Amino acid sequence: MDDAYEQIKDRIIDLRMSPGSSFSESGLASELGIGKTPVREALVRLELEGLVEVIPRSGYRVAPVTLKDARDLLDLRALLEAEAARLAAGHAEDGRSLRALEGLCRASYNSRDLVSIRRFLRANTEFHATIASVGGNQRLARTLRQVLEQLERLFHLGLALSSREDEIVHEHQDLLEAILRGDPGEAAAIALAQCRTAQKMVIQALLSSESVVNANVIALPPSERRPAGKS
Repeated sequence: MDDAYEQIKDRIIDLRMSPGSSFSESGLASELGIGKTPVREALVRLELEGLVEVIPRSGYRVAPVTLKDARDLLDLRALLEAEAARLAAGHAEDGRSLRALEGLCRASYNSRDLVSIRRFLRANTEFHATIASVGGNQRLARTLRQVLEQLERLFHLGLALSSREDEIVHEHQDLLEAILRGDPGEAAAIALAQCRTAQKMVIQALLSSESVVNANVIALPPSERRPAGKS
């Protein structure tokens, strides 16, 4: 089941299974060369994580992406990451975990290489989840990891359409330095600013690229749109 879960999740995150696309349990099991039972169990887990939806009497579909969902997830991430950074800065004495962060914060990617983007996003999730874990609030850490994993497919699209490799490395280093200095206020401010930058990148990518059509992003009706200038 774990193997089925990882394979299906990878396909969803890197958009090989497009948001909104339908599929059957048996067809997916055949494609992956895995039995129906572990695939079924993996799909139950992915449904709980919000990446898969059950279509009654028809099968499944990859959860579609809406601009509202993207904004909601990005806003939630900003709240969690700012608090996680603040707490981590109060536990800067946790040397082993912080040494792991030093390696993770150097991860980068090539915007023309989907494999390197995939590896970077996994490292990015681990970097921020480790910061949350250092802070000592394990419920916050688990929730943040879940949010980051759901955001990976949006980041996958955004990074493929931008060239922020060096900038992102510096952002991670700046955040780590604030945590190592034991400055909770500065760490929280840096984390929040970086989340807002990522939010802008993702929303602009969703709104301005032809990939929006390919990724099945659903626009909001006028009555639900936010006023111009508000994130």
